Amino acid sequence: MTTMPADSLESAAAELLDDFRTGVWHPSVEERGLADGLAHIRWSEDSLRASLRDLPQAAADGRLCALLALVAQAIAEAPEAASDGTLLQVRVLIDALTPPLAGSG
Repeated sequence: MTTMPADSLESAAAELLDDFRTGVWHPSVEERGLADGLAHIRWSEDSLRASLRDLPQAAADGRLCALLALVAQAIAEAPEAASDGTLLQVRVLIDALTPPLAGSG
């Protein structure tokens, strides 16, 4: 499997975020749960693949999972992408899908 270049991943994440914010895309409860879990862990190929495992089919077939599978592959090929800012737009998307912490705001 060939990975998507980092700028294409960022563009795909930005498009998904825009679709979410404009109401074009409505993530499932499971996709939101996935995002919440990812917001609280250190990203690596293994952690992303583990998060994507055993999801209900509706979530596994969703747009977020498709993007995250590409992110896991990108990290597999370039581990520094998990922490060097390459995936910043993906992290912004995950944060947008995650409920605020209790007591904040």
